[in-house]
Amino acid sequence: MRISRVILFLVLVLHGQTVELIVHEDKNPTIIAAQMVEMYLDSLLTTEESLNHSYVLASFNGEVPTRVAYTKIEEAIAIDTIIILGNDEISENTAFRLLASIVRSTPRFETMQQVRWIETSYKFFQNSIGLVHGRTRNGQLAALVKLTPAFESNFSGILGASQGTGGIWKTTGEIDIHLENIWQSASTSQLHWQRQNEKSQVLSFYHEEPAPLGIPFGLRIKFDQELRDGEYVYGAQEGTIFTGGTRYGKWRFGGSSTNINPTETGALIGLSKHKSSAISVGLEKDSRNNRWTPFDGNYWDVTATLGNQTEDNKKNLQGHWLISTGSYWPITSRFSAHTRLLTTGRWVQDGAIHKGQKIRYGGVNGLRGYRDDQFISNSILIPTFELLATAGYNLQLFGFIEGAIQKEYQPYPIGFGFGLTQVSVSSIFSATIGFGRGDPLSAAKLHIKFSSRL
Repeated sequence: MRISRVILFLVLVLHGQTVELIVHEDKNPTIIAAQMVEMYLDSLLTTEESLNHSYVLASFNGEVPTRVAYTKIEEAIAIDTIIILGNDEISENTAFRLLASIVRSTPRFETMQQVRWIETSYKFFQNSIGLVHGRTRNGQLAALVKLTPAFESNFSGILGASQGTGGIWKTTGEIDIHLENIWQSASTSQLHWQRQNEKSQVLSFYHEEPAPLGIPFGLRIKFDQELRDGEYVYGAQEGTIFTGGTRYGKWRFGGSSTNINPTETGALIGLSKHKSSAISVGLEKDSRNNRWTPFDGNYWDVTATLGNQTEDNKKNLQGHWLISTGSYWPITSRFSAHTRLLTTGRWVQDGAIHKGQKIRYGGVNGLRGYRDDQFISNSILIPTFELLATAGYNLQLFGFIEGAIQKEYQPYPIGFGFGLTQVSVSSIFSATIGFGRGDPLSAAKLHIKFSSRL
């Protein structure tokens, strides 16, 4: 390129001070001053969407004014170096592993596409990755990445105690502990305990590492144990591996085992022992613009399992599905609509589904306007519509209506009501007032949750 510029300079000195400049496929020459040629080409380069373009002198003649033609060259130059700036939240190995898909991408569109896929695969990366391109001294193409992850740890809990007959104290309550990035590994841990009465108790724990020990996939483990209605004890273990961010989100592949043992009460009503194992495949993505008060974006979580079960020494195929998907539709700067569709259910080859394997729903996480776990079905479809009013990122008001389409309860349960979510530096507060089909005002279900941010 330097030799070409020298030749052009000599021609201009001999034949004049203006140039008819033709660039690439443009047949119409641009008349500019000779000394402006290099500046003009540089200005064209700055408007390109990638760093893979350059201009090479193709021809010139010796007439006055001088006519010069340049050819636009595009080289497939990929990013081969990542330089991370301003990262003090997660370990270096974890950061490079989570950003690995940027390597070998070509600027600018492909690289930024990879960035968006990463951001929508991990909640703590939401709108937090800044990237510019640059050349290293040895001519390599580098991505300079500034990370500002937003990890969220919080705690909520309520405990109650009452003295029953015979002077025996009974404990009820609920505890939720959510921890992120506890070892600078971008991990997520969740512990949930709930005791509604002496006959029902739920204990659940899961832990997720997106880049353990630098291996090219993430790991997730989950354990559940439940005592339901004093009738049976449910236990489940699950292990899952998952990919990094792709166009459609994170792919999951895993296996699980389940055991259900009836109590004396459960055996009297005919419940049998249950044992099952299954493999699963899933896909999840979340492009909502805010973790707590979103008003734009979409999300989905799809899971399918297939395996074997044993009950009363009889073996059968069994399967489970879950599809949860939704979108936020901005109406104005303050108002938006939220549509959601949830369907989940279980299938068994002989048609007989154990009570411990059926779907429980109702309450703030299933069907608002009803008691927690008020209903139990083989499968359900719950459509939801919400109208939201958002005041910045700290306060959101909403009204909702949703129903449960299934075979067991007629007419279909329908819940409606309103609520709010408020976020501060130290806490997250949410409250929902819901009504079921035909309920009077006095039968309103109030759900309140207060979480302290750690």
